[in-house]
Amino acid sequence: MDVMHENESEEKGNDFERYVVDLFDEKTFSLIQWTTDMGRKHTRFVESDCGPDLVLRYRPTNEVFCIECKFRSSLYKDKLQWSEPAQIERYRTFARDNEAPFFVLIGLGGKARKPKRMFCIPLEEAWYPALYPSVFERFERDPKKKFSWRKGDLN
Repeated sequence: MDVMHENESEEKGNDFERYVVDLFDEKTFSLIQWTTDMGRKHTRFVESDCGPDLVLRYRPTNEVFCIECKFRSSLYKDKLQWSEPAQIERYRTFARDNEAPFFVLIGLGGKARKPKRMFCIPLEEAWYPALYPSVFERFERDPKKKFSWRKGDLN
C-alpha cells in the first residue's frame, strides 16, 4: 500500500471513529478506551492495537462493551470486506478474555463523517473477513441515530 493511500485510509478510519463516538451521549455512555493504533505511527508492534477501537461503559448499569469501527466506501465483489482472519481471532480473544459484548460497527458509502449506511454487527455474527449482504443487512441501523443500550444489545 502506498503512503498516500495509507494516510487517506487512516484518515477515513479516524473520521469514522469520531463520527461513531459522537453518536454516544456522554450522559449515558462513558468512553473507557479509544485505541489510537500506535503501530501506524511506529515500526514497533503495539499490543493495545490488537484490541477494539472503542471500549465503552453504559453508565446506568456499568455494563462494558467493545466496538471495532470500519468504514468502507463500497462493497468488494458484492461482499463487505471488513477484516483479516487473524484480526477476527484477536477480537474474539479480547471479547472472551474481557467477558464483554463486542460489536463491529460499519459505515458504508458516503463519507466517513457522514456514512450513507451503518451496520452494528455482533462479533459472533461476523464470522468471516468478507460478509454477504444477507448477513450484514440484518444489522442495519440509521447512521444518524444516537446509540442506545438494552440488556447487552447495542442499537
